Amino acid sequence: MFFRTATALRKNIKMATYVAVIGVVKLNDDDRILLLKRNARRRTSPNKWQTPSGFLNEGESAEEAALREVKEETSLDGTILKGGRAFEVLDEWARWVIIPFLISVKSDKVVIDNKEHSEFRWIKVDEVSSFECVKGIEEDFKAVGLKN
Repeated sequence: MFFRTATALRKNIKMATYVAVIGVVKLNDDDRILLLKRNARRRTSPNKWQTPSGFLNEGESAEEAALREVKEETSLDGTILKGGRAFEVLDEWARWVIIPFLISVKSDKVVIDNKEHSEFRWIKVDEVSSFECVKGIEEDFKAVGLKN
């Protein structure tokens, strides 16, 4: 399993560590969520599906960062419905400390940033297993109450 507790991480694991926000984007009054496909040129997880995500700027709150990343990656304006419990994911590139948010949007008119993503899909949460996704995406959905 790729999720570890702080206790398990005390072993001498030396790897890059990043803190990222995740925006699980939900279409207002609908049960569909947005997935973005990382383009093939991405250094980490190329061609994998994910929710909008990114890093915090200095002095920026996690909430501000999540809304900014959703806007930058999709052109959609969102409203935070819920913040989730932070968690860690280990993959072949790094340790990721994830701060997830459930974000509602009123429009499904996505305009992706082609430097980051190659396509997008609106899906039902239970369809996510049919996509090749980044590690930890199921935990994103659990953290914001979309999965048990």
